[in-house]
Amino acid sequence: MIEIKEFFLKRSNSYNYYKTNYNKLLKENELLNLKLSEYEKECPICGYKGIDFRPYPQIIHKEVECPNCYSHERHRALYLFFKERPDLLRKGYKFLHFAPESMFYDLFKNREEIDYYPVDISDENPFIREIVDIQDIPYEDDFFDLIYCSHVLEHVVDDKKAISELKRVLKPSGTALILVPINGIAFELPYDETKTLENPQYNTPELREKYYGQDDHLRLYGRDFKDRLIDAGFKIVSDDFIRNLGHEAVDRYALIRDENIFECVK
Repeated sequence: MIEIKEFFLKRSNSYNYYKTNYNKLLKENELLNLKLSEYEKECPICGYKGIDFRPYPQIIHKEVECPNCYSHERHRALYLFFKERPDLLRKGYKFLHFAPESMFYDLFKNREEIDYYPVDISDENPFIREIVDIQDIPYEDDFFDLIYCSHVLEHVVDDKKAISELKRVLKPSGTALILVPINGIAFELPYDETKTLENPQYNTPELREKYYGQDDHLRLYGRDFKDRLIDAGFKIVSDDFIRNLGHEAVDRYALIRDENIFECVK
């Protein structure tokens, strides 16, 4: 009987405390929600909102993967880029897309006004139109109005040949969007961040992961990657789209502020 009385007494005290401090508790709750909203993240692709994006192995940035659509920082940045640049997807444009990601394939395949070429090196990618080796692109010169090549070149044996091929098939009036992971921006490995690290002796998955950050990468790009584009004959229109979005957008969409989207013409 005493235990029952103590139980109801505690219940009564809790209720009285709640009743007496209701406005204070309400204010504290509002402040907490406001504080949490400062940390809320958003995926512009799928609309997910939450306080976390998942980390990814070896990547400096800890807010990488959207838990809903699995987009990474570069995908979210490119989605925002295309939203701001609808001129790149004009009616009748031929669009070459290497290694198409699911979220962008879904975005582009339904645009009947463009002639969309999603391609990859093998048919393991279910979204491709044709099998294409980026080092030997089977299309004529000056064929495409738009080329999108994201995180492909670090997997290619002869990346300089691949870049040359991208330039060859791009129309003089066209645009190539090229992205690669760069040490000091995507990775944080203890090598000179200004220079690309490439050594044929790093020829096992273990060595490639150790030196290049991923076991299927064939080099670790430095900030001199821009020089490879220029040496191939590309002119870089811009590479600072993400930086120009501002801190609020970078934080909200969990982007890498210094990551480069190289907008190239020839």
